[in-house]
Amino acid sequence: MMKQHIRYTQKYMGCLLLSFCLLATSCSKWLDVQPSTQTTEEKQFSTEQGYVDALVGTYQKMADSKSYGKDVSYGTLDVLAQLYQNKANQTTDSYGQLARYNYLDAEVIKVIANIWSTQYSVIAQTNYILQGIDGKKNLFSGSNFNLVKGEALAIRAMVHFDLLRLFGPAPASGADASTATIPYMTDFTVNPGKSLSTTEVTDAIIADLKAAEELLAVYPVIDQIRDNADNKSLELFTMFRQNRLNYWAVKALLAKVYQYVNNKPEALRYAKEVIDSKGFFFINGNTNITNPTIKESNTIFSTEHVFSLYKSDLKIVSDNYFKTESSTAEAQDLFTTLANLNSYYEVTVANHAIDIRGPQASATRWSQFNASTVYSTKYYVGANVTNVNQKLVPMIKLAEMYYIAAESSETIAEALGYLNQVRTARLIPALTATAINTTTLLNNELFKEYRKEFYAEGQLWYYYKRKNFTTLQNTVGGTMNNAKYVLPKPNNEIEFGLN
Repeated sequence: MMKQHIRYTQKYMGCLLLSFCLLATSCSKWLDVQPSTQTTEEKQFSTEQGYVDALVGTYQKMADSKSYGKDVSYGTLDVLAQLYQNKANQTTDSYGQLARYNYLDAEVIKVIANIWSTQYSVIAQTNYILQGIDGKKNLFSGSNFNLVKGEALAIRAMVHFDLLRLFGPAPASGADASTATIPYMTDFTVNPGKSLSTTEVTDAIIADLKAAEELLAVYPVIDQIRDNADNKSLELFTMFRQNRLNYWAVKALLAKVYQYVNNKPEALRYAKEVIDSKGFFFINGNTNITNPTIKESNTIFSTEHVFSLYKSDLKIVSDNYFKTESSTAEAQDLFTTLANLNSYYEVTVANHAIDIRGPQASATRWSQFNASTVYSTKYYVGANVTNVNQKLVPMIKLAEMYYIAAESSETIAEALGYLNQVRTARLIPALTATAINTTTLLNNELFKEYRKEFYAEGQLWYYYKRKNFTTLQNTVGGTMNNAKYVLPKPNNEIEFGLN
């Protein structure tokens, strides 16, 4: 057992000795802080700045390509959701095998193991920050103690939630809620924790989020990312709140978790609080610019982000996966067909072709190489353009709060009120209670909205799984079941006694 503990320690400690440069005087400095030399825990946490730098480092870890910077967003999760047609047509790489849910493939095993280990390393970093922080409260000025501790708790809760949604059973599958799923790690320790039941994990997530909500209530202010792009203030810690797990993002997470456990009244309450905050607003579809070579472009719709991650190397990722410079598409690319997109966005339905999310929109978010190769341009970065909106990966969006509110509403009329807010913002017609007069019809419209809204954002897989869809559109993976919906834990984690 001691040897196992040592292996566990070696696996995670490399990312836990944190020390980061001091924050400097611009947006790029704040968002692009780079690690410097390693330091001892005592020195790291002897000042407020040490805590701030450690927190920044945690967000950077979340933006890693093995985490939300690719695989736990537009990469692996959207491959599993069958959104990239080319991955359905090939079997020679890990993504092609993932599209077939071949979890025994050697490369797939590596992808899943990297997700598991990277996510738990993020959790370990939050626990590193949280241990002993209550005894250092005198180090902090203003509201910064609440911000650091609250955000660390929220990160811990969010990452555990996504691990549960990946490695736990589908909520609607009828699986026993007492069955062991994942460990909920709350201590910075070399001792691996035992896996807990779905109920135990969701209870722990909610407890962390409730504590974070109380702490972060001291600073509910939200500043729009785009308004701070050229800010040179020395006080950056209370800026760029959309790039942090802010007060409203915690409420949004609570809405998502309560939806997951089918507590509709609480899901609705928290979703409405975010909506009513007025801190986030839909992009103007009539005036928004999507050309990445123009500084004012906002293809990612950043005004709607309740929480998004800044990924400094997003241009490299975008160039590698969402475009090609050759005469044909490249093997690693992620794209679909024009026929699929026309189907997703219902372009043949009256007044739907102008949907600002779809391929026929005048300010398009798609790059059509040919009819069989169409790339999303959400993550395009202009070569000579300084635009913070072009380096964002959305984590929680305003539209999802409206969808949660619609699904949690007591009546169809109330639900359509929320759903139509998104539809009209996207320039497509509102639905009528005459046409949508059953829960089945409402749920079908909600599904279509998730598919339209979250292409290349990793959310559709979670929707499919939560609803326990047995058939996915354009799938090469066959009939769905828990064996396909539940990612297998890495073998070495089972050896550690985590199962």
